[in-house]
Amino acid sequence: MTMYKPLAILLVLMLLMPTMAQDAEVSPDCLPENLAQQQSTFAEFLTPDFEADSEQAIANLFRLGAAYQEMAIRCGYVPNEPEVNTMLNQALEFASLDVLIAAQSVGDDVEAILVEFEEVFGDPINGQLLYNGLEPVLGGAIVACSGCHENGDVAPLTEGTWTRVNDIRLQQPEFEDYTVTQYLIESIVHPELYLAPDYQNVMPNIYSTQLTTQQLADIVAFLDSQDQLLEED
Repeated sequence: MTMYKPLAILLVLMLLMPTMAQDAEVSPDCLPENLAQQQSTFAEFLTPDFEADSEQAIANLFRLGAAYQEMAIRCGYVPNEPEVNTMLNQALEFASLDVLIAAQSVGDDVEAILVEFEEVFGDPINGQLLYNGLEPVLGGAIVACSGCHENGDVAPLTEGTWTRVNDIRLQQPEFEDYTVTQYLIESIVHPELYLAPDYQNVMPNIYSTQLTTQQLADIVAFLDSQDQLLEED
């Protein structure tokens, strides 16, 4: 699946173009002198020498083009419709739509996800929309977590999630070194590892392939906002 990542990244970059165009105004990487340096570096290490090794030269030609495209999009270039269609058609020649979607999913490596979380900002408002099935995830699916967590009959209540994790679950020895964020990530992408007291584990093990890193960060940010005073025994 890794071999499809660069193609899939281009598709996602297109979705992020408005944001990137704004960031490019202040990004040091997009200053003219830095762009020239990057272009020079790419050209030096990916020089297509067809006479010396035609097969390697063709590979370098492809990689050089991909590097230039990514650099241009990152610095605010908005591909026109024919260019977008060309990229989509090229991607679909080498991978099915399902593979492209899976390549952009957050995956189930919790440590890797935690590293990726350092580069994203979770939006609790969008997280609430995703949680309630009002925004689609990858492939247009709806997760609607609230369907099981709304009333507490099937799964633990949404309300008080952060408090229960922080004040109860993380006090257990097996979670001694966990943060609330790590616990929530793991419980979402590996629900088979978690059994909340008084509940059966009916949560499907599918969200690692349906959520992007940003969407998972948004849902975690929403759950982080769910605190309340615990009832005293």
